[in-house]
Amino acid sequence: MHEDRELLLRQRTFRFIVLALFLILVGNLFYMMVLRHGFYKDQALENRQVRFRVTAPRGRITDRHGAILADNLYIADITLPRSSLVAGVGDSTLTRLIQWFDLPEDETLERLRQQKKRGRRRLILVPNASMPRISAVQERERQLPGVRVESRPRRRYLYGSLLAHLVGYVGEVGQADLDTTSGGKNYRLGDEIGKQGAEAAMEDYLRGNNGLKLEEVNAANRVVGRRTIWLDEVTPGADVTMTISLPLQTEMDMALGDGVGCGVAISVKTGQVLAACSKPTFDSNLMTVSISSSQWNTLINDPAKPFFNRIVQATYPPASIYKAVTSLAALSADVVDTGTVLDPCFGGMEFGNRYFGCWKRSGHGIVDHTDAMVFSCDTYYYQLGLRLEIDQLAAAARAFGLGSPCSDIYPSESSGNIPDKAFYDRRFGPRGWTRGVLLNNSIGQGEILVTPLQMALLMARVASSGKTPDPTFILDPAPEFIAPTPLPFKESDLKWCRDALWQTVGRGTGKAAKQDSFSVAGKTGTAQNSHGEDHAWFVCFAPVENPEVAVAVLLENAGGGGSMAAPIAGRWLEAWFSSEEHKLFSKGKEGAS
Repeated sequence: MHEDRELLLRQRTFRFIVLALFLILVGNLFYMMVLRHGFYKDQALENRQVRFRVTAPRGRITDRHGAILADNLYIADITLPRSSLVAGVGDSTLTRLIQWFDLPEDETLERLRQQKKRGRRRLILVPNASMPRISAVQERERQLPGVRVESRPRRRYLYGSLLAHLVGYVGEVGQADLDTTSGGKNYRLGDEIGKQGAEAAMEDYLRGNNGLKLEEVNAANRVVGRRTIWLDEVTPGADVTMTISLPLQTEMDMALGDGVGCGVAISVKTGQVLAACSKPTFDSNLMTVSISSSQWNTLINDPAKPFFNRIVQATYPPASIYKAVTSLAALSADVVDTGTVLDPCFGGMEFGNRYFGCWKRSGHGIVDHTDAMVFSCDTYYYQLGLRLEIDQLAAAARAFGLGSPCSDIYPSESSGNIPDKAFYDRRFGPRGWTRGVLLNNSIGQGEILVTPLQMALLMARVASSGKTPDPTFILDPAPEFIAPTPLPFKESDLKWCRDALWQTVGRGTGKAAKQDSFSVAGKTGTAQNSHGEDHAWFVCFAPVENPEVAVAVLLENAGGGGSMAAPIAGRWLEAWFSSEEHKLFSKGKEGAS
């Protein structure tokens, strides 16, 4: 009996354990299949879904009338995981692709090493791949684990070199960009970012917001699902409108030809830059592809500096075009009037133990203030300069905006240099310089340096009696308007200056810019250059009766401004007065896009 009871107890215990285990199993199944159904469903999906980051297309850049200057072209890249390259050596898949596509092995591996060094999450083996190569990858996807064909927007510059210095270009985000961009702004290494010009200045408008999506993939990492789940929607970048007129830009480019220099034209009323060309230039499209090292070295080692934006980065002595500043400073200081006659010019003058020559070696003879400007007599202006203090001359120049950056989108713009007493004291010591510096300064030489954009602004402000605001390259989004500081000169003196500049073109050194159908006021300049031939300047505004545009042209190592630079400005002005833009300006619609 005792044994029977013990056997029965064991049977009951066993049944209880089996029942308990069954209940636990059923409970777990109920918990997993009912209570936690959603969680495990998501987990299952996560195991076969991949997150894809979708690049937002950049906004377009257009000229003032809507002509597209920069937009996006969608291309396909053949990409690899970072693990395809270990210790600088490719794995079997990479080696196979290099052979299939007949790629130069050493150059390809070096390019991939540089991408990996820059932190790219996926390496681009073939950028902008052709359809045969795309098909080859897709047909062999099971033999190429981790290899993808990825589409992306590539920046396209429709006019390449014509607007390279103004529009700029985009490049890959590097660590330096992440360090200098506030909060990173969701950039990743390898993303595109504006590097120069409007692309860089208007980055926040052009960039847009990238998207994030979930896609169902198979074992080969190929998308197989029909439904895309968007975690973050893509927001395209906003468009930006520049003040540049494409036809007028083309005319400036053609007028400059193949020389080294630049030309810029701005609206007298609004300060909007209508055309601005710097020569030589480069093709912005080269910056959006994997440029070869030989191409890059050719560009950066070119002695003519094609990346150098001479409109705002280069500085030159203004030479005789600075005489307008000297005259207004002297009139404001009441040391002369508009008809004052000084000692005759016999080809130069002595000061101390130096002889300061006039550009006309035979001399100009007896001239009054007006003719000294019209015929650009250096000897007259040497005497004028000696009647001023260095700070008076510097203050007159700075009143026009010289000596300070004046554009709205170029952080690399040069300030130039307008020397004053403090400058010479720092450089030579309080007793290390004499009033002799005024002779050079009075004719725009010595330590004075300006940019071509500043010289166009100088002419515009002479034409408008100081009402022209700082130059702007962006029309939309409209920049904040800042009224210019009033000029400290009498209106009668400014009117005399405008008339003298008109006579300079009519009967003086600027006759090469004279036109029959409209009036031009301007000034020539031949800037001394210690490294070679003189630089040629010409600045002007037109028409004289109701000024609309101001132009500055600078040609490096070209000789005389009257013979070389003035005809270029005249040709551009002819295009201006026959253009649709001129008709809009004459109707007061110059701000319209």
